[in-house]
Amino acid sequence: MTLASPQFLWALLVLPLLWWLSQPPKPHREVLTPHMQQWQLAMRALRRRPPRGSWLRFVLLAMATIGATIAASQPFVERQPGPTRLVVLLDVSASMAAESGGVSAFEQAKQKLLAQFAQLPEHVEVTVLRCGGELRRRHGSAARALQDLGEPAGALHADLSGLARQAADEDCVVWTLTDGQGMQQLPSVGALTRLDTRGGNAAIDAVRIVDAWPLKALQLEVDMVAYPADGSDDRVSVELQVLGATTNEQRYSCWLRSGVMLTRTVELQRDKLGGELVIQLIMAGDRLPADHRFVLTLPPLPAPRIAALAESDASNFAGVAAATLAEEVGGEVVANTSDASVGMLLVDGGLVPLLGDDGRVVKRRALTFGTRLADSVDAEVWRSPSPLDWSRSSPLTVGLDLSELRIDRAWRGILPAGEPFLWQQDGDQRVPLGVLVDGGATASMHLAFRLQDSNLPLLAAFPQLLRRAFVRSYGEAATSIVSPTGAPASERNLSAPAVGEDRALPEFAVAEQGLAQWFVLAGLLALALRAFVR
Repeated sequence: MTLASPQFLWALLVLPLLWWLSQPPKPHREVLTPHMQQWQLAMRALRRRPPRGSWLRFVLLAMATIGATIAASQPFVERQPGPTRLVVLLDVSASMAAESGGVSAFEQAKQKLLAQFAQLPEHVEVTVLRCGGELRRRHGSAARALQDLGEPAGALHADLSGLARQAADEDCVVWTLTDGQGMQQLPSVGALTRLDTRGGNAAIDAVRIVDAWPLKALQLEVDMVAYPADGSDDRVSVELQVLGATTNEQRYSCWLRSGVMLTRTVELQRDKLGGELVIQLIMAGDRLPADHRFVLTLPPLPAPRIAALAESDASNFAGVAAATLAEEVGGEVVANTSDASVGMLLVDGGLVPLLGDDGRVVKRRALTFGTRLADSVDAEVWRSPSPLDWSRSSPLTVGLDLSELRIDRAWRGILPAGEPFLWQQDGDQRVPLGVLVDGGATASMHLAFRLQDSNLPLLAAFPQLLRRAFVRSYGEAATSIVSPTGAPASERNLSAPAVGEDRALPEFAVAEQGLAQWFVLAGLLALALRAFVR
């Protein structure tokens, strides 16, 4: 203990004076009386004692005086040298999700930090850096509470050794907590705590999706890799499971060679209600469950309700086409009434007002054959257009053979503006006979001839053309399925972490502590006790 103002100790010289003042007064004269016995009995009846000194009352008074004097001298405990700042480099890469006994290495690291922070002096400044995945920095009370550090994810992009060297100095201690995965060497500066994540691991690297939206067919290409616990080149037995929003859940057992990627193609029929499709890779003793599971969210399929319209003098090709399309897409043919919910409209000939006031096709899923889209459209008969050609890149006709298509009669001027996929080749010019009108979330297809005026319904490509028209009418935006990102390759092999010995934290500096308030408290306590002593 050190006194900042020792000159106040001179006040202790008042103690002899207090001793003298605490003594009872002596009588000025002695009186001899024969009534001494009666006087003593009276004093005893009044419970009075004759005047006398009390050594205990003086001791308590002296203690109060000493306490006040030392408090005025400003006593304190001198500061002990040592660091006053702590920087924590916390590895939160994907491998820190490895579990042992149901508790991840990341949770174990947080428990160690919270236990140490509870013992740190309040004056020590704490900074926590999340290293791995998204870099985050927390300081002060947020660092001591480990607020919003997220979950283990991504690769360890940060150079922990370099960060430790840069941050460490005489006043700052660096504490690194890591599992050593994906590192050449551990930091040689500051304190070090290693988390054990060694073990076997099976991981899904990527899932590629071929979606036949709005149809049920769904194709997955799953890239898989596995690593045995001992780091050998032995093969590992795994099981690929596809569960959830599918009508045919599938399980495949296979052997994977250590570190060698294997791709498995899976054909599925998706559930029409949509939901979560779970793809997971199961391996005995897998310590890192976070990277062997993908969850895809599938939207519900549209209800393929198809309505057919045809001119009174037209053949039944429109009804046959609607039935063929319904069979292709698993839908149903319904009547086109005002209260009916129709997913797609198929029209053969006649007039259907699909053009808006601006001359554009309204956003409706429709497939028309020789149909006028507004009263103002003037149709000109076009006899036997030839030669015919078609787009090899359009989503409607790619891969189809329309070389045997014959058209006896078509109409000029009835097609709206759109992307041609079928045309008459007139020298260097292409006169459209079929166009695709892309409306984003919807699309419509229009041909300049009726079904009965061509041999299109007799071609082998006709059912495919109907099917593609239906698929394209639902647009491309609705087919997007978000596929999660797999764990980085550097975080999968848990058999070869960087090695090193743990190093403990040094003693931190102890701040200067004032003791004046304690001496004041002791003095007041002495005075309070003195009040009860006679």
